[in-house]
Formats: sequence, C-alpha cells, structure tokens
Amino acid sequence: MSTPIAIIDARSPRQAIETLAKRFTVVPFLSENSTYEAVAGHPDVFISQGDTTVIAPNTPENILKQLPQFQFGKTPVGSDLRQSTPYNCVVTETYIIHKQGFTDPKIIELNPNKTYISVPQAYTRCNLIEIAQNAFITSDKGILNTLTQYKLECLFVTPEGIQLPPYKYGFIGGCMGKFDDTIYINGSLSSHSEGDTIRSFILSHSLEIVELHDGNLYDGGGIFFFLQ
Repeated sequence: MSTPIAIIDARSPRQAIETLAKRFTVVPFLSENSTYEAVAGHPDVFISQGDTTVIAPNTPENILKQLPQFQFGKTPVGSDLRQSTPYNCVVTETYIIHKQGFTDPKIIELNPNKTYISVPQAYTRCNLIEIAQNAFITSDKGILNTLTQYKLECLFVTPEGIQLPPYKYGFIGGCMGKFDDTIYINGSLSSHSEGDTIRSFILSHSLEIVELHDGNLYDGGGIFFFLQ
C-alpha cells in the first residue's frame, strides 16, 4: 500500500517536515512568481479539498505530478486579495464556507447541493479548520459570529503568537491539517496562550494530536493530505 502524501510549506521548521516524513511522503510546497512572498508556500492558497480536490491552474508542476485525482479551477492565483483567495475556502460534507464572490467557480460547480455560508474573511481556510463534522476552530471573530448563527460548534482562539513572517502574526487554520482521526499541528500548542483550550477542544472530539515541532505555531497555509 502506498504511503499517503502530506503537502506542507517548504519553509516550515525542519523538525516539522522530518516528523511528517515518518508517516507520509512529504511534498514541500513553494511557488515562484505567482503570489506574494508570505503565502508563496501555502497549499491553501492553491488547493481546495472537498469531495473533489480543486487546484489552481498555475500550481507548481512538481506538486501536480505528486497528486492523485484533482480538477483544475478556473482562476490562476495572483498577488492581490481577490486573486490569492479563490481556493482559500473550507468545503465540508454540508457546506462551502467562504466570502461570497471570492470562490473559484469550479468549486461551486462541483458542490451544487452544499449550503454556501458567506463569511467576512476571504482568507477563510487560513483562519478556519473543521476538526470534526460541524466542529471548527477559527482565529477570526467574523467567521466565529457567522458559524454561530448557523448553530455550528466553533472555538475562537487569538491569532497572537502564531508565526507568519514578515507579519505580526498568522492564523490558526494555517497551522493545522487533519488525516484520519489525527490533527497535525505545525508547532507546539504549549507555545500558544490558549494552547490548553485548543488541546481540550480537539481531544473532546476523540481525535489525536501530533505536534510536528517544538517551537511556536507556524502558519504555513495548512497541511494537506492525500491518499495515493
């Protein structure tokens, strides 16, 4: 049986990549001349995962060669807000969660029966992860307020202390990825002021936690997993 693939920002701490490599075939992600430098290694800027994986047409060729089934979106990734967010949505069994008008049309086309929840933050996946069905963690209060209106379980945690050079801080969704019943975290929860709360919330949903390195939480645009 083939080893599952893990896609992670190539600029993540070396320990994070080495820890992932114990279980996965690691594909370090880094684009050139597509978007601005801070998110050039972020999978969630180029890839949307749901029932069908949708990928930006200008995703680096070395990444495309590693992936199993996917469909190309219609929008190349670029450098401004609108151009860097078409794939930065959260697609669940029931919902597409994103800012209205920013989602690549292919994602909407492939999910005709899902409810579209419009949130005020276009960088939705950066700020939001579904850890279990209809249970989320976010670092954006606008997302929190919207999901609460839909009666969805959502934990808000401050983005302060999350690294995203050169910015003051990054976002919680970009620090995490889920595979099977395990949440993989790019950093140590103990480095975050609400790390114990995050840990308790994840464990309350009968999930395991793997912290990939000992340092501060690192927003690398999420960790994306694929079966080969």
